[in-house]
Amino acid sequence: MGTAHAATTAGKPGHNDAVVSNLNGNANHIKIANLLANANKIKVVNSNANHNNTAVQNAHSDDNTTAVGNSHANHNNTAVGNDHSNSNLTGVGNHHANGNDTAVGNEHADHNAVGVSNSHANGNNTAVGNHHADNNSVSVGNSDAHGNDTAVANDHADHNDVVVSNDDANGNNTGVHNAGSSHNTAVVSNNDAHHNNTAVDNHDADHTTTVVSNNASNGNDTAVSNAHATGSTTVVSNNGSNANGTAVSNSGTGNSTTVVANSSDHNSTSVTNNGDGNTVVVSNNG
Repeated sequence: MGTAHAATTAGKPGHNDAVVSNLNGNANHIKIANLLANANKIKVVNSNANHNNTAVQNAHSDDNTTAVGNSHANHNNTAVGNDHSNSNLTGVGNHHANGNDTAVGNEHADHNAVGVSNSHANGNNTAVGNHHADNNSVSVGNSDAHGNDTAVANDHADHNDVVVSNDDANGNNTGVHNAGSSHNTAVVSNNDAHHNNTAVDNHDADHTTTVVSNNASNGNDTAVSNAHATGSTTVVSNNGSNANGTAVSNSGTGNSTTVVANSSDHNSTSVTNNGDGNTVVVSNNG
């Protein structure tokens, strides 16, 4: 069962409010498109509703807010696309919701914020792509959420911030890819989260900062690759985390800094530098 409400401000393209609510309603399909329409607010709520598909498309539309909430709702798919649309806010929340896929794409779209939260939600996939999109922020949080995969790609996108947090979450895979993207920051945190794999690839991405923290997390593998990237900083910390593998590769990379700190047992660390002016610090304490 779905209900929809829309209101339009007279004399202006945009300024539309759309609310769609599915309560105990399964197998619904929702599609909302804003073309040349600014300052729209979109809210989609799936509560105890399974197998729903939600698609929101903003084309040449700025200052839009999109919120999608899945509460106790399984196997829902959410797709949000911002095409030549700036200053948009996208939030997707999966609470006690399993098997959901979330995809957000920013195409030539700047100053966008994306937040995806998986709480007590297992087997969810999250993908965020910034293509020629600058000054965007991406935050993905997995809390008590297992078997989730997160992928964030910045393609020719500068000054982007990516934060992925796995808290009490096991068996998660995180991938961050920066291609031809400079001044980006990627932070991945595994807290009491075991058997997680983290891969960060900075290709032709200069002045990029990568931080991976494994706190009380065992059996995690971390790989960071800086190829033809100048002035990159990589920090990997294993605190109270055992049997972790860390590999950092700096190929054709100059003036980069790599720090790996192991305050734990049975960890393996590999750092490869092919370039000038690089600094490496590896500490094994415990």
